[in-house]
Amino acid sequence: MTESEPGTQQQAQQCAMCGTTTSYPIELNDKFYCSPACVSKYRDQVGHHQFHRDTQATFEQKKKTGPIPERALLYNSMCRRCHKSMAETCNSNQYINGMHRVELRKTETEPWCCHARYNLSSSLSDGTVPLEAARKIQAMAEEMVRNHRKCEEVVGPEGLRQKMAKPGGLSGVTTTILDIAAAEMAANPDYRPREDKTPEPSKEFMVHYAACVECDPAFAAECGEQAVEKELNQCLEEVQGMTQGRWCEHTLHALSALRLNKNMRREKLQRIIVSAEQLKAERNDFGVTTRHLFITLGRAVQA
Repeated sequence: MTESEPGTQQQAQQCAMCGTTTSYPIELNDKFYCSPACVSKYRDQVGHHQFHRDTQATFEQKKKTGPIPERALLYNSMCRRCHKSMAETCNSNQYINGMHRVELRKTETEPWCCHARYNLSSSLSDGTVPLEAARKIQAMAEEMVRNHRKCEEVVGPEGLRQKMAKPGGLSGVTTTILDIAAAEMAANPDYRPREDKTPEPSKEFMVHYAACVECDPAFAAECGEQAVEKELNQCLEEVQGMTQGRWCEHTLHALSALRLNKNMRREKLQRIIVSAEQLKAERNDFGVTTRHLFITLGRAVQA
């Protein structure tokens, strides 16, 4: 599912939260919701763990009628086993992280994975990263989709370069492509304190699990085959030995993908890690989340 247009029109359903009838329902464990705002209200009512039990049940139901991306199952399991305090930090950030998705879509020239767009949006979430910096990362990621020569310049593993040279071209910007592009643009990753200008949170969040369930199958397949390169190249093991304190598992995956960029040296990666951890400490947050990492990467873009 992309956010540029609603999903495939289905039989009209009544929203379990507000009663509105919608032809584009969001399904969650045999119930239907008209919007992310109503899903958000439901999650607030039942709590983090029940919500993820519901999403897992939805995945299991969907598997009976079609393939579910394995990465979706993997990432959902990370949330289910997350520490309560970390989950609370992450959940509260979701209302801020995605606030700039619509603005970023205005300059997209290639299809984007919903999660990749969300991650890039999170770089803008505290008001310290200019929109132009995020758009530089956006442009680099889209150039990788359009131009295989750019992939040859920045992608390290030969297997991943071959995947990105597939006949017919790539479907769009995945999270892996975004991570490699952000790594390429991270010229000045050293930490320095900045005035927090976080805006008032939005009243809704992106429905992450639905983005994978409704994703175009070809796009989802590309996402999975690219992301597995983190494991094939031992990127996760490497970054786990470089971090201090608690990190969200999703964020560790994004961090590890920076190493898929052939120009990302270990010394620069360590500086990015230190900056993200210092930002977490400055905010007195429980652990390092997507927000801390992508703000760090956004700040690192050369002005």
